[in-house]
Amino acid sequence: MEAKPLTRVEGEGTLKLILKDDLVQDVVLNIFEPPRFFESILKGKRFEVIPDITARICGICPVAYQMSGIQAVESVFNVKVSKEVEDLRRLFYYGEWIHSHAIHVFFMHLPDFLGLSSFFEFLKLNPDLSKKALFIKQTGRKILEVIGGRDVHPVTVCVGGFTHFPKDEEIKSLIPSLEKSYDYSLEILDFLSTLNFPQHLLPEDILFVSLKEEDHYPILKGKIYLSTGVGLDKDEFLKYFYEFEKPHSTAKYSKTKDGKTYIVGPIARFNNSFDNLTENSKKIALKYGVKPVERNMSKTIIVRVIEILDSIERSIELINLYQKNSLKNEKYEVSEGEGTGVSEAPRGILWHYYKINSNGLIEKANIIPPTSQNQSVMEELLRKNLTNKELKDESTLISYGEYIVRDFDPCISCATHFLKIDKLNLDNR
Repeated sequence: MEAKPLTRVEGEGTLKLILKDDLVQDVVLNIFEPPRFFESILKGKRFEVIPDITARICGICPVAYQMSGIQAVESVFNVKVSKEVEDLRRLFYYGEWIHSHAIHVFFMHLPDFLGLSSFFEFLKLNPDLSKKALFIKQTGRKILEVIGGRDVHPVTVCVGGFTHFPKDEEIKSLIPSLEKSYDYSLEILDFLSTLNFPQHLLPEDILFVSLKEEDHYPILKGKIYLSTGVGLDKDEFLKYFYEFEKPHSTAKYSKTKDGKTYIVGPIARFNNSFDNLTENSKKIALKYGVKPVERNMSKTIIVRVIEILDSIERSIELINLYQKNSLKNEKYEVSEGEGTGVSEAPRGILWHYYKINSNGLIEKANIIPPTSQNQSVMEELLRKNLTNKELKDESTLISYGEYIVRDFDPCISCATHFLKIDKLNLDNR
């Protein structure tokens, strides 16, 4: 049976409830969207196309694909970019976090807390706060446009740096919007603090996996850090984690090699690197009731706003240091080899691998996005919260399942379509 379509997730999938005697017996997260074959598209093409082609995987987080991809190529050619170029890439990435988090918090997640069907109902309910939410989103887009040449699928990232460096005045012009967005984000936190947060608790033994940078809240690089204290080099990713398929899903699942379920994304970054937030961000997080170890997925809406605030504060710091004249691209020579790259997409760790031959042609490619890494724990949390629930009120039960799915901000196919609910009644077999 098909229930109402849902438009507040990215991609196409179904949540299948398996029933017996009007009790939920099992829950299956069925991703049916056709595979997109990006790794195959890359094979045989020159390495320069990686940032342009992989950016098309996602219209909301293209910078993440560009950063992980270019990092992998630079690893093959042994290129180390200057601190100034790295800072510009970091600023670029903050723009994406602000934009992506704003989309999820306001358009996809917030309506669940208020019992609304969409952001447009919230717009009618609270037009002032809605306009401020849209302003924050637009601030992130401005950063992408100034640095990336355009806000959707930016075009300036290249091996060794950028094809174009913005003028000083273009970068400085971003500060007023960022300052206003910071104040608006605080107002929104005040509003969010009035909401009720259901207990969508992760298992106590869940493994939080994120990057860990020495001097920054993780975004651009770093060791792959496990909440058990293990730190892995990016080249060791496949030694510790593996992907596997299930018959009902065209998206892969991931676990650790010893079979443990893990989670990536804002809640993992927050729990693993709370101390690397800015001092202001740490105080604000504690004020609004989130601190490590946070296991309630419904509170990720607060964590994402904390990450917006942290990104804004650090963006202003980087903009104040920016000088176009200090930037230059690193030279490199094409050589054969294998390389990996990893960065923190808004939804979590995004890992790339490439094998490139001496002519600069891509022979192998492997891309592991955050949503496939979270699919196992997402399904487990759905099963934990829905199994043995009675089907007295179908719409309430379905909405509850969708609510849990949206806690994770899944990017099912990096293109927003719909998610529909199916029920399979064992009594009618």
